[in-house]
Order: sequence, then C-alpha cells, then structure tokens
Amino acid sequence: MSMLKVDLELVKKYNVPGPRYTSYPPATHFTKEIAPEVFIGNIRANNQTERDLSLYFHLPFCYSLCWFCGCTTVITADQKKSGEYLRYLEREMDLMKPLLNPKRKVVQLHFGGGTPTFSLPDEIRRLGEMIHSRFTLAPDLEAGVEVDPRRLTREHLVALREVGFNRGSMGVQDDDAVVQKAVHRIQPFEMTRQVVEWMREVGFHSVNIDLIYGLPHQTPGSFAKTLEEILSLTPDRFGWFTSRKAPGRNRGRRF
Repeated sequence: MSMLKVDLELVKKYNVPGPRYTSYPPATHFTKEIAPEVFIGNIRANNQTERDLSLYFHLPFCYSLCWFCGCTTVITADQKKSGEYLRYLEREMDLMKPLLNPKRKVVQLHFGGGTPTFSLPDEIRRLGEMIHSRFTLAPDLEAGVEVDPRRLTREHLVALREVGFNRGSMGVQDDDAVVQKAVHRIQPFEMTRQVVEWMREVGFHSVNIDLIYGLPHQTPGSFAKTLEEILSLTPDRFGWFTSRKAPGRNRGRRF
C-alpha cells in the first residue's frame, strides 16, 4: 500500500502568517505617498503588452460580524447601501477604462468581501452588466465568488451564473453549534448542504469550503466531525485556515 509522502520542510516554509491572497498589493502595502501621475504612468507602462487581466471587486457589506473575521467590512442591515456602492464602482470603472489596453482580456474575476451576496440578485446582475460592458472577458473565464449561506437564496446563485460566475466559495469554519455561537456565526450543516446542492444545480463548476481551526471550544474530536461532514459534500476544494488573536482587537483574524 502506497503512503502519502509529506515534505515537512515545505510545510514549515509556508506555515507562517502572510498577506491576504485576495488583494494585491496587500493592504499592508497601501500608501498615500504615490502621486497620481506616478500611478497613471505605471498603468500605462503595464499596458504596453496585451497580457491577460484579473479583476477583484470588494463588496464589503455584512449583516452581522463574525468574531474571527479580519476582512474590511461594513456591518449594516440597510439594504440601500449596496445599491449606493454600485454607483461608486461604476464611476471607478469608468475612470479606469480609458487607462487600460482594450485588447487585454479578463481571464479571472473575483467578488470578495464582506459578503458579496448581501447584494440583491438584480444588483448582482447590474454589476455583471457594468463589467461586461467595460471589459473583454475571455471565453474560458474563471469567475469566483464568496457567498454567505445564512442569507443566500437560490436566486442569488442564478444571478451569479447569468453574469458568468462558475466557481463558488463559502465559509463554514466549524459545524459545532457551541463553536458557532462563540464566534457569532450560526450556520447549521444542513444550510451548508443546501447551498452546495444549489450551486451544483445551477451549474457552478467548482465548490470551495473554508474551515478554521483554533476557534473557541473546538476540540480534535469536534473538528474531526466537522471534517467528516464537509467531506461528505465532496467539495472540489477546501481551505483550512488558522485563527489568531490580532493585537489591540477583540476578535480573531483569519489568514
């Protein structure tokens, strides 16, 4: 019987905190020191080739705060906020479009947050139309979105597929009810199962599930049960993150 070989040196190399992968450059490198003319000059220099583009849209709104979260979020129950935010995104796209080489094709598209599915289905369709009318999307586009199963409807997923999304990701973190209460995220396993089924019904090609270890009240036994339940859904991918306390904050931060 063959045994899986693990390169422990490789594990040690990458078992360290790092910047969040969803933004480049990461927020730790943001600065006000770069003058607009330098910024625009860099964009123009970057456009000398027709190489592919990747687009990331940060949709920051959430109805409630998960206490392990380290994302840039806006906690609100005011649904009008998402429509107002779309208007600003449209203005930003109109400012950027003249600076980009029109021959460059978008091969990767990602909606992150916050909770992108805070937006109503028709708002998702509207944002999709904005993107399609301003950028050239490749036929084999990889388009991924983060969803929150707690307030998701099947219509959200239908709208996402209509505008081209084919990869879905959701946070689960832990299925144990005690752990969920401790981190302020109540999400029964059956809710997660329902969303996975919906994603496959409407045609998502890939489903990812995120888990976190190191949360309050977790035990090896309880987390093993969570793993068994998640693997029963046969996700195409799953992410396994550590939790840590961020200095000066009263909640954990996910890496």
